[in-house]
Amino acid sequence: MRTPSAGTDAVHNSTCAVEQESLDEQIINGKEAVANALAEAGALSLDVLQALPVAVYVTDALGRITFFNEAAATLWGCRPELGKSEFCGSWKLYWPDGTPLPHDECPMALALRQRRPIRGIEAVAERPDGSRVPFIPYPTPLVDASGELTGAINLLADISHSKSTDASLARRRDEQNALYQFTDRLFRAASLADVHSAGLAAIADALRCERASILLFDSSGVMRFVAWRGLSDAYRRAVEGHSPWTRQVKDPQPLCIPDVEGAEFSDQLKAAVKAEGIGGLAFIPLVASGELIGKFMTYYDAPHVFSNDEVALAVTIARQLGFGIERVRADQAGRLLASIVETSDDGIASKDLDGIVTSWNRGAERIFGYGAAEMIGRSLLTVIPRDRHGEEVEILDKLRHGERIDHFETVRQRKDGSLIDVSITVSPVRDATGKIVGASKIVRDISERKQAQARHELLTREIQHRTKNLFAVVLAVVSRSFAGKQSVADAEAAVVGRLRSLGQTHVILMDKKWQGADLDEIVRSEMSPYTGRVQVEGPSLMLNEKATQNFALAVHELATNAAKYGALSNTTGQVHVRWWESSDCLTFRWQERGGPSVASPAHKGFGSVVLEHLMAEHFETLPEMDFASSGLTYSLTTSLGSIAASDRRTSHQGGCSE
Repeated sequence: MRTPSAGTDAVHNSTCAVEQESLDEQIINGKEAVANALAEAGALSLDVLQALPVAVYVTDALGRITFFNEAAATLWGCRPELGKSEFCGSWKLYWPDGTPLPHDECPMALALRQRRPIRGIEAVAERPDGSRVPFIPYPTPLVDASGELTGAINLLADISHSKSTDASLARRRDEQNALYQFTDRLFRAASLADVHSAGLAAIADALRCERASILLFDSSGVMRFVAWRGLSDAYRRAVEGHSPWTRQVKDPQPLCIPDVEGAEFSDQLKAAVKAEGIGGLAFIPLVASGELIGKFMTYYDAPHVFSNDEVALAVTIARQLGFGIERVRADQAGRLLASIVETSDDGIASKDLDGIVTSWNRGAERIFGYGAAEMIGRSLLTVIPRDRHGEEVEILDKLRHGERIDHFETVRQRKDGSLIDVSITVSPVRDATGKIVGASKIVRDISERKQAQARHELLTREIQHRTKNLFAVVLAVVSRSFAGKQSVADAEAAVVGRLRSLGQTHVILMDKKWQGADLDEIVRSEMSPYTGRVQVEGPSLMLNEKATQNFALAVHELATNAAKYGALSNTTGQVHVRWWESSDCLTFRWQERGGPSVASPAHKGFGSVVLEHLMAEHFETLPEMDFASSGLTYSLTTSLGSIAASDRRTSHQGGCSE
């Protein structure tokens, strides 16, 4: 259903108003001229008065009606009694504002009392059937040749049509004003709440309803109230979700219910509507981008017949309301997207099909060091190393041909010339017609990931290397621990002890991220079971990984031997462990006192291999073992450069003199 534009309506209404005003003026002037002419003639022709198409009646000097024509009877809706009815033949009289007007105070009575014509007064006649007719009376006194008052003649001009036209014009004016106000508020609306408020005001003002509501589909496809006027909570709960159209319907049409009593509603829905005191209502669809997004509703207390003009007006409001909702949603989505782009840690930029940068966010500034003012309008090759310019050429060529561009990892160049590992995603940018006009790029700095990956690969190789070494040491421990043992239990005890020592050493190494361990920590860890009988002293010294394992095994073997045969095998023996640095060398000494008398062993097991050969292999010089009767002494001298961790190794490159 088409609705005339606001400009066309304004011109049409203005023209009609001028024409109607001119016509009414001509009729009124003509009727007044007839009344004056009859009065001046002195002798009235009743046939002439009866033939007039306008209401005319005559009274005597006391105001008693002596004649009325058929047009007057039609206007009054009754026939007054001649000679008895006074001043006016209408059933009842009212002033235009609805105040009762007594017959003896009407314009005819006033004209007789004041003996002058009365002009410019409006009144309303009520017929016996209750209908009312607005009119303008033209009472004129009648006098004889001597100037004596003989009565009066009154012409009643029915102005119903004029009033109806005026009301129609006023309503059209109100509707146009409501639409103008609605358009203005929609233009200034900054939120959906603003749009909803403007919509409710336009619906109430233009469609003249006290109650209205707006409902929109939510994310789950349910029609829900988002704004309303004059509706109870109970009613909204009862009818929410109801819709005369499915969400997929194309071109939904307004649905008007003049009388709820005859509506084809479910019993439950009809009961809810009637309980709310609604007599008539209408469903007006809201459409945006060609899809149904919701509806607005008008409610009337009494049954209401919706004219075509009302429906057309409702559709116009719905169209503008749908546009307003769509615009604000688009603005909100645009602001959200702009905020995401602007605050993203990733670099987000756009370019045209010539590779010229058209946008550049803060993430791109942080990654590349170029500000937006420096890059917009400049070629994207600025941040691409020269040997990789071919990547950009290939991307632009694929964009022009509409080909897909897969995500890839590459290297880009910062403003300071340094290179950076990045991950790039390219998406085509299309115009309103779907034509590709450029591309957007998301660039992520993956330098840390690359570094972590490199560290992971290095650590994996290191673990593989250490695992091989560990298995070699374990194999040696197990295979040599059985040599010279009298029983499996003895061998098992030796293996378990040595592996436990090895395990403790590896825990220390892992805590230090395999960078080595402090000699003091190694010694105290191994001697912890003998607290109170061991004296440990020496400076802090970080050993490298190999030296850590060897010292741990050596101290473990010395402690085990002391516990079995030496100073720790009785209750009085003591062990003194100390080391010192001198001339880039380390001297380590283990000395036992107070234990049983000892002697050089008749045969040598794995412990001797560790203490003599393993330590000699990695510590440059042969260890010294003195099996004096007073107690075992074990001494070792080696260069710090061969055992110290890497952070100390460079300062100890020399060797130890014998």
